[in-house]
Amino acid sequence: MKLWKLTPRHDSLWWCQEGRDPWHPHHDRAFGFVVRAADADEARWQAHQGAGEENTALDGVQPWLDDNYSRCEELASEGHAEVILVNFRHARI
Repeated sequence: MKLWKLTPRHDSLWWCQEGRDPWHPHHDRAFGFVVRAADADEARWQAHQGAGEENTALDGVQPWLDDNYSRCEELASEGHAEVILVNFRHARI
């Protein structure tokens, strides 16, 4: 098994238009996963299963399964010490 990091793509301008962002509003949604899976397809499916309202925000859009909406990167076991994923949101004032 391998480790995979999945995060939303916010560099894909075609879907970042108003009303097309499945992560808006920014509550009751998952913004990242680290998943153990044999391959990227299985990792995407695991993230999809653990997702929040981003899965139902837009008709016909499954953002964790679609590489236009999310990234799925294999994590290498070698490398320098680092934080892999921090998913932190400040409260709105």
